[in-house]
Formats: sequence, structure tokens, C-alpha cells
Amino acid sequence: MTEQNVQNTRQQTPQQPEAMPLELTPAVDIIEDKSGVTLLVDLPGVERDGLDIDVDKNVLTIRGNINLHTDEKLNATYMDVHAGTFTRQFTLGSELDAGAIDATLKDGVLKLFVPRSDVHKPKKIEVKAG
Repeated sequence: MTEQNVQNTRQQTPQQPEAMPLELTPAVDIIEDKSGVTLLVDLPGVERDGLDIDVDKNVLTIRGNINLHTDEKLNATYMDVHAGTFTRQFTLGSELDAGAIDATLKDGVLKLFVPRSDVHKPKKIEVKAG
């Protein structure tokens, strides 16, 4: 095979596009009440081991990977959920206690509860008869 034939063969072979990881933005519901703030993050296909949550300088960061385990025999025509990575960040107010965050992952929903610090919780003032 001559050099010219090798070049022609390379040009005729279609190149597969390099797969770029998909950066996703999961939906989040935020509920605030007197006791604190609850975040409900939709994370279908995320396992606990693929999840990383941290707080640095009052910025709550949630990141991880969505790994879909589909049967090799299936050829999806359309999918609402995609595999990829995700990151969400939230700035926590000074009235919240970032050191006491409670996190639970169940049925594809991450529930984070960030309590108010005791100093900022509403207090009932008792009035005494004088």
C-alpha cells in the first residue's frame, strides 16, 4: 500500500465525535420556615457514593455523577434523564447553621435541612404581671 492509499483510507474512515460529559442542573425546591431551610434536589439515578456535599465560606456545593444502569439490549428512543455530572451551589445566610446540615437521599431525591442557628430562631417573650 502506498502513502497515498493510506491517506485516502484515513480520510474515508468516519471519525467518532469525542463524547463530552453532560453537565446537568438538577431541579431544586427550597422551603423556608421558622426552624430553617429545606432543599429538595431531584437526583434520579444518583447513588450515595456518587454524591459530594460540602460547605465552604457559607457556600453549599452539591456535586456528583448520574449513572444510568440500562440494559444493553435496550435502545432508547427518548430519555428524560441523562447520564452526566451535576453541580449546584447555594449561598447560605449567616442566620443558618452550616455545621448542622442533615442530608438524606431516598428514591432519587436529596433532602437537605439547614437549621437556623439558635441566636436567630424566633423566641417567644413571656410577659409577667407587675
